[in-house]
Amino acid sequence: MEKIKFLKPIIDLKGTGTQIKSLRKESGFSVRDIQEVFGFEFPQAVYSWEQGKNVPTIDNLLVLAQLFNVTINEIIVTRTVEIDVLCTEETAEKICNKKCDKCKYKLSA
Repeated sequence: MEKIKFLKPIIDLKGTGTQIKSLRKESGFSVRDIQEVFGFEFPQAVYSWEQGKNVPTIDNLLVLAQLFNVTINEIIVTRTVEIDVLCTEETAEKICNKKCDKCKYKLSA
């Protein structure tokens, strides 16, 4: 079966961590301030985010966005990776949607 290329967005952990640290500093917060807002016993979670080891949960991203007065999209750094997806009628409808010249399931205009 034929495969099609799909650009899959993924979160860049290191880039997002760097962004969180930068926004925290620009907003005048210390790691301890952030720790207290979230009620964390220890600051390791905040350091883990800033080092790109983990990404905050959606709920925590909402709080960070409010604290830093930005949108979640301004916190998260993404990049894309190219993956192969099996070409089927279903993928043609959901992914290709008339963009793929090679697809035998290409939808009519």
